[in-house]
Amino acid sequence: MRSPLDVLAAEPGAQVFPLFVHAHPDDETLDTGALLAWLTAQHVHVELVTCTRGERGEIVEGVLPANIAQADLVRVRQRELARALGVLGVPDHDFLGTPPARAADLQPREYRDSGMRWVREGLAGPAGLTDPQTLTAAPLDELVADLMVLIERVQPTVLVGYDDLGSYGHPDHLRAREVTLAVARQAGLPMVEVASSEDAAGFEWFDLSDQRETVIKALRCYTTQLTVHEDHIVHVGGQRAEIRLRVGLRLAP
Repeated sequence: MRSPLDVLAAEPGAQVFPLFVHAHPDDETLDTGALLAWLTAQHVHVELVTCTRGERGEIVEGVLPANIAQADLVRVRQRELARALGVLGVPDHDFLGTPPARAADLQPREYRDSGMRWVREGLAGPAGLTDPQTLTAAPLDELVADLMVLIERVQPTVLVGYDDLGSYGHPDHLRAREVTLAVARQAGLPMVEVASSEDAAGFEWFDLSDQRETVIKALRCYTTQLTVHEDHIVHVGGQRAEIRLRVGLRLAP
């Protein structure tokens, strides 16, 4: 059986092109920063699709004005994302709903952050919003069509996304996984799932601690969302988490 890492980084000269799908700016670095940095260090061309602009993310106190308009926050989060991708060495990025990741003959659409609430420690659930522009409110067929258009254009060889827990259960993460899995099946592509936790079953684990300094530098681009310490980060809500340098991967069935 092929290792999931072999699917993402084949022998030199082989044609490999992973497309990562994440829900919000900062998820790519928090969940897969070490993997992205390792792949680009191996000269693997990678691309990222982000489904929302993280409009409902909390803001670290004192970093931005308390009354900042949502449009201004979106611009800040997009700049943070661009800087982090530059550090990680990811050259190409798209937002779902915006060309080239938009279905033909449809006007561009910004899928909004669906928000969340904590169900218990470490597990998020729906926020109960009624905004029809959120990612979770959008029809699955429309989301799949958007991603399929990008797939047909850039021709990746493998998709990378969340496992069925969606990192920590955020509704947008779960929706992003649903879209990624549906597109992988429709396009006939393998999908590599990233483990949400150390006790997730069926994953192969890889130590990517040699990418530590790159990941820390990328995390520090997200000053509105988290604070980086020597061996851990503190999220805007006060949750402490280790810097993820060990990644669990498996091929989706």
